[in-house]
Amino acid sequence: MKDYDYILFDLDGTLTDSKPGIVNCIRYAFDKHGIEYTDAILDKMVGPPFRVSMKEFFGLELDQIEELIKAYRGAYENDGWRDISVYDGVFDMLGKLKTAGKRLAVATSKPIKFTRIIIDEMGFKKYFDFIGGASQDASKESKADVINLALDNLGVKDRSKVLMVGDRSYDIVGAKECGVDVAAVLWGYGNREEFETCGADYIVDAPSDVVKLVLGR
Repeated sequence: MKDYDYILFDLDGTLTDSKPGIVNCIRYAFDKHGIEYTDAILDKMVGPPFRVSMKEFFGLELDQIEELIKAYRGAYENDGWRDISVYDGVFDMLGKLKTAGKRLAVATSKPIKFTRIIIDEMGFKKYFDFIGGASQDASKESKADVINLALDNLGVKDRSKVLMVGDRSYDIVGAKECGVDVAAVLWGYGNREEFETCGADYIVDAPSDVVKLVLGR
């Protein structure tokens, strides 16, 4: 068992099930602008930065993407973000890691504005030493960007002491780019094949398994 002092968490699909609200707001933006889509594509868009997924799945130009993001964020800020729940076992996991003296941070590609709202409203704030999210202007929105931001703010000197916890390939790839280990969770939006293909260091079934991985109990 490796000795991890810093644990970074993705938000959507790792700490919270926010898929219903996100999907409904994406659907609203697409309908407003006459973009055709399938439910399967909407599912795939939960996780990665929207600018990435909109270009990848639809081949849209930047100006079109920005208009869709504007419509999405308007709906999400209004009440879309409220369609969210915390996964069973997450509070217990965070509490045990915090009590054990581990330093915890959020590293998500969700815009920092919405990230902070959700962290406050869902009762997460007391557990985290730093909250990292994507910048509003997209200058820093990749997973590697927010992981590095968290590491800098935590004052990490030895990256072998860091574990990233997330639920999609983007979390794994971003962690690898930053030179930190990653645990992929099966209770979120990804799957075992995705995790194995991307080279996750660990694959865990439940929040309690993260505690066992880090604390050995």
